[in-house]
Order: sequence, then C-alpha cells, then structure tokens
Amino acid sequence: MQQNTFHYPTLIYDNYCSSCSKFAMAIYILSRKRIEIMGHFDTERSTQLKKMVFKDYSKDPTRMFWYVKEGSAFASRSGLIEILKDLPQMILGTSKYDKVALIDQKCSKACYIGNNFYSRYGCGDDPKSISKRIRYLLKNSDSLHWSIQE
Repeated sequence: MQQNTFHYPTLIYDNYCSSCSKFAMAIYILSRKRIEIMGHFDTERSTQLKKMVFKDYSKDPTRMFWYVKEGSAFASRSGLIEILKDLPQMILGTSKYDKVALIDQKCSKACYIGNNFYSRYGCGDDPKSISKRIRYLLKNSDSLHWSIQE
C-alpha cells in the first residue's frame, strides 16, 4: 500500500480561475496555514489526491471546489459549510490540524476563457463574474466518503 503523503484538510480549487485562486489563498491565510490548497489542474500532487478521492465518483469533480478531509470530501456549498465549521478553531489556534507549507502552486492571475464553463459561470474579478461564481457555489453541493485502502 502506498504511504499517504497528503495533509488534511485540503482545499482543491480551480486554479485556472483567478477569483477561485484568490478564494483559495484567502482560505489558506484565514486557516493560519492549516488548510492545504491545491489546484485541480497542473499539479502532480492534486492529480494523485484526486485519483484516490474521486476513483468511484461518476461526475466531473473539476466543476466545483472540494474540501477534502481524511475519509470525506465536500464540494461547493457543503464544502463551504465544513470550512466555516473548522475555521474558528484554526483562527484561535486550538485546531487539531498542523500547519502546512504551500507545495507546487500554480495560481491563475487571469482566467482561461476558452472553456464554455467559465463564460457561463464566470471567471474573473469583475462583480458579474464573482456573482456568477457565488451563485454556482451556493446552488451546487456534493459530498462523498473515500478510503485510502485500495
């Protein structure tokens, strides 16, 4: 069995979207560096983690951000609720989670608009795009249980 080299909790976000990248970085800072952040795209670590977490997930996991804990993963609205539950202890320094350094980050400074998803649900820092992303986040939700064992 492969040794688990991941830090939990981890936020997997759309690193092609600048507003999503800013959201992830804000969560990392607010959590006092206790929530690791990984982009959906372009990182070997996120690919490995997604293979473990989403191996039995039939939908496209890149359509939402995911808050991954050991054994559970929460997307969009349910992910936001879980983050809000964990943040107070992290801010107060009473959390059971350790600090983590950022590894292999490729945050977007601009949006990749060639994808129909971005034009439909917003990508960017303008109020209209942020509003579209927030509406998408609040309307969609998902969760799953996963195991490290194969």
